[in-house]
Amino acid sequence: MPRFLFRCAWLVGLILVCVPLHLLWRLFRLRSPWPRRFLGWCARAAGMRATIIGERAPGTVLFAANHQSWMDILLIGGATGASFVAKESVRKWPIAGWLATMVGTIYIANSDRKAAGAQADRIRQALESGTSVAFFPEGKLDNATLLPFRPALFGAAIPPVDHVMVQPIAIDYGEDSQDLIWPSGTHAGSNAKTIFARPGLDDVTIYLLDPIPIDEHSHRRDVSAACEDAIAQALGASVNREAA
Repeated sequence: MPRFLFRCAWLVGLILVCVPLHLLWRLFRLRSPWPRRFLGWCARAAGMRATIIGERAPGTVLFAANHQSWMDILLIGGATGASFVAKESVRKWPIAGWLATMVGTIYIANSDRKAAGAQADRIRQALESGTSVAFFPEGKLDNATLLPFRPALFGAAIPPVDHVMVQPIAIDYGEDSQDLIWPSGTHAGSNAKTIFARPGLDDVTIYLLDPIPIDEHSHRRDVSAACEDAIAQALGASVNREAA
């Protein structure tokens, strides 16, 4: 319990420091470095010790990553500075929803596949404005396996947006993955309490993989498959197509 309370206090302190500084930067219409710093520091406060392998692609990037835990958002945000795509229900989460909205999260109705084109257009608009965006093409969390990627949102980068790259990211929690994942049906608060109460630090590896080449002849399914293959290879994993 003392460890849990200490980490909660650390997170509250980060909010009290970083949020006002972010708003100050926004007041003067400056590009704020504080969301990236805040997310990275939150990951550390939660007990994550990240090792980054590879280089972030320069400029504006569409990042596609595997998804096992809500910690993914803290780790990827800290490593890349990207805004995120999240399901609409996240907007209503206490505190977390407010923070997500403040840093420019793009909300989508993930159950409405008919709206995928409009959702991709919203992401494309963000990319065209110079905002890097990260999303999870598996579409949902899964227990330490890799699900088939859904190609719809890759359409945000096709046809190519000037100077925008598509970069896959693989997150590997190693032997601790089963303890850090968010099991289906488990309340977010309960899962956070479990993670915050863990002893010591958890080593996580973030692989910033080679960008996927795209041109005017590229198809979103091909780009999706290339990202899926790259992440599977980095993790040494096979795609669990039966769980899709």
